[in-house]
Amino acid sequence: MARVERSALLAFEPAQLLALVEDVERYPEFLPGCTSAAVEQRQGALVHARLGFRISGLSDSFATENLSRVEDDGAHALQMRLLRGPFRQLNGEWRFQPLGEGASKARLRVELDFGPRALESLFGSQMERAVSGVIAAFKAGAEAIYGRR
Repeated sequence: MARVERSALLAFEPAQLLALVEDVERYPEFLPGCTSAAVEQRQGALVHARLGFRISGLSDSFATENLSRVEDDGAHALQMRLLRGPFRQLNGEWRFQPLGEGASKARLRVELDFGPRALESLFGSQMERAVSGVIAAFKAGAEAIYGRR
């Protein structure tokens, strides 16, 4: 299983960043490789979402269960778990830690089991770059929606 964790300092409030991560339907607007995004079910803080993607010439989709929360220290977080898709396993977490007024430390942790070794050798080497790209894409998305700071 591949594990990657990346973080970045962003000039946005944790609540703004969590709202962007929860706004699944907007992903194709700013997330490279995301071809479709839909919420299949929403019950309070629990959301089932399906994302379509295209990477290295291959197209597929996967569904996740996402649970958001606000922690006692003011951090906003969203936990992800694979429901259906081409992977054997996918778990992850976004965490936005407040750093004073108007700033946050964003952290994305992803654990992914690609399944067959052929898929792991094909995509495993791209995972670190992909997770870094996701953080950069969400930063750009936040700047487009909330304004550059």
